[in-house]
Amino acid sequence: MTVMPTLFKLDHEELSRCALELRDALRSSKHREIPYLKKLIDQELEHLQPLLDLCIAKGLEEPFPLLRYVNPRVFGDVLDFPEFTKPYHRLVDLMCGGMSDEDFWSSEYYKQPRMPRQLRQANM
Repeated sequence: MTVMPTLFKLDHEELSRCALELRDALRSSKHREIPYLKKLIDQELEHLQPLLDLCIAKGLEEPFPLLRYVNPRVFGDVLDFPEFTKPYHRLVDLMCGGMSDEDFWSSEYYKQPRMPRQLRQANM
């Protein structure tokens, strides 16, 4: 039995815009003045940078489960500031490739998460 790939459509323009917005917010936030938050923001920016760069370059080729990649406490608790959470949650939605939550959760992209192809190749 052949498994049919899940259909998706990535909005590269919007992915790029949201990734830029999140990156810029993390880089220029007034919350960076607090040492603990600055350290956490810098760590999260470093962690997300390859994905953000890929989205900004409009190079993401398939959906990606961003919620499984980022610790839920980061943007849901410690960095729960609108300038971060708004573009972050929009990016999470956009990375689902237009699928409903149920379709995305039942897809191979969620069930067998892996880094985007370009990032897997870069780490080889």
